[in-house]
Amino acid sequence: MPNPTHLGETAGIDLRANIFNLFNTLNLEPFWFNSDPTRINSVEFGLAQRALSGRVVEFQAWFNF
Repeated sequence: MPNPTHLGETAGIDLRANIFNLFNTLNLEPFWFNSDPTRINSVEFGLAQRALSGRVVEFQAWFNF
């Protein structure tokens, strides 16, 4: 928990940052049953179809009063 910054007697502000996939590693979407990558006769057999999102940073500011 971050320490709140006081802005007077009762008011304050909290600042936070949430970071997902910090090192930006590739995360592939899982295969679905009976989709093209799982059919052995398909040209796309075993190939990854999609990747999940890369690095995401979420900033938050909470104003408390």
